[in-house]
Amino acid sequence: MVKRNFKLQRSWPRVARRAVTLVRSRRRAFGKDTQHGRARSSRTYGLEQGMSNASPRFDADTLIGPLATSLQSLYDAIPVALGVIDRDGRYTGVNGAYAAIHGLLPADLTGRRVNDYLSGADEQLQQDFADFDAGFDLKERELACHGRHFMVALQAVRDSDGNVLGMTTALVDITNRKRMEVASEEARRLWQFHASHDHLTGLANRRRLDDALAAEARRCMRSGAALSVLMMDVDYFKSYNDHAGHQKGDECLRAIAARLRKSIRRHSDLVGRYGGEEFIAILPDTDTSGAQVVARHILQDIRALAIWHPGSPYDCVTISIGVTSLDDLPPSKLGPREALLHCADRALYAAKAAGRNTLCVYPPRS
Repeated sequence: MVKRNFKLQRSWPRVARRAVTLVRSRRRAFGKDTQHGRARSSRTYGLEQGMSNASPRFDADTLIGPLATSLQSLYDAIPVALGVIDRDGRYTGVNGAYAAIHGLLPADLTGRRVNDYLSGADEQLQQDFADFDAGFDLKERELACHGRHFMVALQAVRDSDGNVLGMTTALVDITNRKRMEVASEEARRLWQFHASHDHLTGLANRRRLDDALAAEARRCMRSGAALSVLMMDVDYFKSYNDHAGHQKGDECLRAIAARLRKSIRRHSDLVGRYGGEEFIAILPDTDTSGAQVVARHILQDIRALAIWHPGSPYDCVTISIGVTSLDDLPPSKLGPREALLHCADRALYAAKAAGRNTLCVYPPRS
């Protein structure tokens, strides 16, 4: 029988090389040492010498080639993207699933640098090998590649002395999971926005205004900083709705909200719709004089919209504004938030009584 010799190929999967080594070691274990010219024992094959009906001896080497091919086929058929990277940052072997990520065949990647296909991979691989040299055996991270997301698992490949020769890499496609996470996060943010903003105007809603005013009042009382509140109401709005219709009324409120957002410019300020045609602006670090300046600009900006109002003596949509400040609050059993709202409402009532399209301060300043 012709003896078959198969050399271990570096391109074979590690499991194939181990199988070859195992088979050869088994043959050596059952055969006598032939280095000194001694013949193999017939007991190696479970046969008695001289048996005429003995079957031909079994040669394990005949299975090595087909076994390696079978294992390589199995390696390529695995749906998980698998690859091996050496210390030079080059692919020593990949399966079909890994090569398909880049739209290539396994042979196209073998021997090529990882950095040629994944930008910035050299620096990351250097860190990975440094971690493996320090004793780590497994690392995981997420990777974005060609519009998809993968979970990458890296494992060190060591020799018998523990030295790191390279690493295996396995990529699991998590694109759908990432898309679900993004959609979930967008839904959460949208829910939070609607929970704190008015659906019609997009301004802060009453709940957010109450929370913000309470927090700012506590902060300003601790620090001694100024705090002012503007309470605004659209003049003759019921009459406007009766003449123009509720759809036009909604458009009017949206236009006023957009102008208020531009008029209240500072990042620390907050303006919102408190209910119906009523709006509130919270002005931290602003005293009564500064608040009155802001209020006058708002009165002018709303008139500049020139929204025709047949039921108003001013022939256009206007607003009235009540102004109050934390420093000017009279003694009260109310909390600071409630006291500010109460005084701002009193100031707004005074502005309405004064003919509308104006501002008033409460308590009145002498």
